[in-house]
Amino acid sequence: MKRESAQGGCAMKNPRKMLIDRLTKLGLSINEAKAYETLIELGVAAPLEIASASGVPVSKIYLILSELERKGLIEVQHGRPKLYRPVEPKRALRLLTEEYLKIEKEALELIDRISGIGRNLNTGTFWVVKGKRNIVDKIRYLLDNAQYSLAIAAPDKLIVQVSNNLQNAIENNVNVSLVIYKTNTKTTKYLVDDFRRDAMVKVREILAPSMFIVDDHKALTYITATLYRGIKRREEIALLVEDEDFLPVFSAYFKYTAWYSSKLVSDVDEFLSKPRTYCIYFRAVEDVAHLLSKGIKPFARVQGWHITNTREKVVLEGRIVKAYQSPDKTVYNLTLVSDNGKTYMLGGKRCVIEDVETEIITIYPNR
Repeated sequence: MKRESAQGGCAMKNPRKMLIDRLTKLGLSINEAKAYETLIELGVAAPLEIASASGVPVSKIYLILSELERKGLIEVQHGRPKLYRPVEPKRALRLLTEEYLKIEKEALELIDRISGIGRNLNTGTFWVVKGKRNIVDKIRYLLDNAQYSLAIAAPDKLIVQVSNNLQNAIENNVNVSLVIYKTNTKTTKYLVDDFRRDAMVKVREILAPSMFIVDDHKALTYITATLYRGIKRREEIALLVEDEDFLPVFSAYFKYTAWYSSKLVSDVDEFLSKPRTYCIYFRAVEDVAHLLSKGIKPFARVQGWHITNTREKVVLEGRIVKAYQSPDKTVYNLTLVSDNGKTYMLGGKRCVIEDVETEIITIYPNR
């Protein structure tokens, strides 16, 4: 069945040709439009595969893909061969232009008709994002799509650029652990005043690579230009990590390099006066330990895996009665007494000695 736009402009039989036409009107060359449309269909592909499917000459395909990457429309995974994938269509078209809203709507309708027939875009690996504008836009997209928790360590000037997205996440009850790298006293003070009540905020005087961890499911690490050695100008690059087997590396970096070495500026009691949900487990243990030190045994709801031979999915509810952190902060767990009187030791992801591997935990201090 044919789909039509409000103006009837998308009723043609060949949505591929029509999408290519729209993309050229948005400023792409005909070969760029063909390559991008082909990549939308394939999902993930190598250059020679894209050239063969799109009709773009092999002699030009690498230059075309490089230009699409520069414009923020595709992402690359380095290897042999390189693999390319399109960024999220709505974000790509907005990056290309915000002027042609009508054409953007029509192009998205066409994409909807031909997408989903290729390979899964989430391949659970590593992707490179090039260029400051593209990196900032990717960060905004990650913040907008957070469901439970964010762990962020970044320079004050970068956080200002995404502050609206961060505020929206907080308003959607996303639990934010924020480390601000101070480069400007006034900028840092502005951010502290803005977020210290609704996020757990720390300030670090020394710059380090930026880190954005979303729901302990995806991470983006970014070395800003101020950290580059030498005077030679170079394009800024970020690494997007979608492989959950590698995420503990980034969580550990956030914990030991950014979080523990920074100065707390939030009021912990105020922050913990309302329910909070955690995917970064050490932060849950840290906050529960504070509540227990105040004589509060908080109610908790836990989603995770019971560590048995069959590894069963569990949902537990009960009171947290103990929080443990080893002196070197490498071992940490919680003890929960469930509503039926059973006691469980809760660990984080890939825990060994505990009863339950926790994926998500919500703490209710006043329940």
